[in-house]
Amino acid sequence: MRRRAYDRAADYGPSQLDRRHVLSLNYVYELPFFSKQEGFIGKTLGGWQLSGITSFASGSPLTVTTTGTDPGALGLLGTSAASGRPDVISNPNLLGNLRSRLRYFDPAAFQLVPAGVTRPGNAPRGVVLGPGYQKWDLTLSKRFKISENFNMQFRAEAYNVFNHTNFLGLSTVFGSTTFGQVTSTRDPRLIQFALKLNY
Repeated sequence: MRRRAYDRAADYGPSQLDRRHVLSLNYVYELPFFSKQEGFIGKTLGGWQLSGITSFASGSPLTVTTTGTDPGALGLLGTSAASGRPDVISNPNLLGNLRSRLRYFDPAAFQLVPAGVTRPGNAPRGVVLGPGYQKWDLTLSKRFKISENFNMQFRAEAYNVFNHTNFLGLSTVFGSTTFGQVTSTRDPRLIQFALKLNY
């Protein structure tokens, strides 16, 4: 008797690297005030420059798997994208305003293969759309003109300047206590300062 093969249709889906929407903006703006830096006010208020990188991206597709159950008798008991899968019974992706840290996608959209049925679960690859992100990295710098060939630059750099919470990891192992929840986030706001001499 021929053993049932892997469910090839369930392995057809988007790559984990698939991000449908990506936007990156780079900009530099030199404040036009007191550009000659003459006098005390000119040296104080002139020479400032604002630059930054702003990034937006939609989420990448994630695959829901099971652990410790193998109804298709395929020998898959680990926790990886090649592990066993549950059945999907409805669209697990919630609308943006319904998502939260404790329920990013609908865990009730999945169920185990019915008892006594010998087949793999039908949940396809990449069925859950993971969290996207937005990030604003800004730099405010000032060049102090000391002489014609000698100047000093002060820099204040802020990564994720608005401290926007960007979700990162999701629990996609069916049956785990955190299934459907956010398990990690990207970096919070980081600020650093620097001085540089040019001569």
